[in-house]
Amino acid sequence: MRPAADAHAAANGSWVYEVLAPESGSRTVTVEATFVNARTDRIGIGKDEAKTIHDMRVRSHDGYQAIARSGSAWVEPSCSRRCTVRYRVDLGELASACNDDVDCARRVGEATLSPSLAWLVHPVPRTDVPVEIHVKTPNAEQFLSGMAQKGDSGKTFAFRSYDLDEGSFTAFGPLRRFRVDVPGVHPARIDVAVVGNHAFAMSDETMGSWIRQSADVITPLFGRFPVERSTLFIVPAQGESEVTFGKVLSLAGASIVLVVGDKMTASATPQDWVLVHELFHLGFPTFRGEGRWLGEGLATYYEPVLRARAGWTTDAEVFRQFARNMPRGLAPRGSAAGLAQRSDLDSIYWGGALFCFAADVRIREQSHGKHSLDDVVRAALAHGGDATKVWTVAEVVRLGDEVTRTRVLSSMYDRYAARGEQIDLESLLLSLGVERGDGAVDLGDDKPLAWVRKGIVGSGSSALATKTAEK
Repeated sequence: MRPAADAHAAANGSWVYEVLAPESGSRTVTVEATFVNARTDRIGIGKDEAKTIHDMRVRSHDGYQAIARSGSAWVEPSCSRRCTVRYRVDLGELASACNDDVDCARRVGEATLSPSLAWLVHPVPRTDVPVEIHVKTPNAEQFLSGMAQKGDSGKTFAFRSYDLDEGSFTAFGPLRRFRVDVPGVHPARIDVAVVGNHAFAMSDETMGSWIRQSADVITPLFGRFPVERSTLFIVPAQGESEVTFGKVLSLAGASIVLVVGDKMTASATPQDWVLVHELFHLGFPTFRGEGRWLGEGLATYYEPVLRARAGWTTDAEVFRQFARNMPRGLAPRGSAAGLAQRSDLDSIYWGGALFCFAADVRIREQSHGKHSLDDVVRAALAHGGDATKVWTVAEVVRLGDEVTRTRVLSSMYDRYAARGEQIDLESLLLSLGVERGDGAVDLGDDKPLAWVRKGIVGSGSSALATKTAEK
């Protein structure tokens, strides 16, 4: 570091990592980390990950001295002021221990995919300090990370220490890399890595077209692709013909992992919902310790709606999905817990989606079609709220009331998220002209809010919805 940077770090703290990527045929990463003014003598990592950290040593005037592990941490008094530690982490060993879970580490042939959080030890507890990571790799084509890049080398990254809560996905080993450009007033770039040497039914070119088309599905809602740069890792699901899993890690840099069936063909891509769901996440703030129901609920609600607007699915199919799946998000009979207190997946995804659906309908109804939930999502992004930023639910609710000139979000949050009242899904569907029967739905235009239903799955234009409402 330069003298001025050294002085600033000494006063405020910093973490700097020098990372040596694995040699060919190896999955062992070597890391040297310097912690300045950490204000703690404990260096730690997750409990499972700690078992795969080897040869932890601290630099002294006599060379490197071993540090004993205590649980999932190492205690070194000098680290409260300044220390440099060196260690190795075997990602293959870690992947084996966690059954190749992508949240931990996954082996794909000779390649390994993992969040950077899995192999970066750090002071415990953390303070909010700048982090810089420098990666050296024997082969530049066998490394890619979704961490926020500093410069154009693709080997230097920078973010804040609190953002290591979601250390972005990183891949070491054989990769097939290509780039998807999303044009527009604010052009965006998606760096894609097909992890490992596995063969897919789709060519890389076809995958690139599918990713670009999916980006085009979400862009009209936000007015642009949500982030300037993101990284997408494709992992094979052997013997499958669809996408089986997707996940976004974004705080340290926007990254997505997509587990794609190796037998999936181009004809199946319009039916896939996972990629659109994950790309939507890039355009909305991340919540820390709260609000997962709102983030996942928005993505679950908007995924079929946006695909319908793009012509990838039908209006009837959207509301058939809502009618079939949203009851899963209702609280069990006799429960008084609101969405904010529930943690089961049905509540998080479908309970959150039901909240967003009802909110969209009520905003459109109360504003006579002048506003919608679309306005709230666009406003959050316009205020800098993409997935790399942390917001609170209260900030979203306050902004939503402001831009829609209603109190729909604050009222609904109080009733359904905080107090645990139930949304009457049946009455909501009937008012929109959605009638269920024998696993299908009929859409009628003679109900009072049929115009709202059309506005939701139509162009999303407030002007169009207003004209319809005034008829």
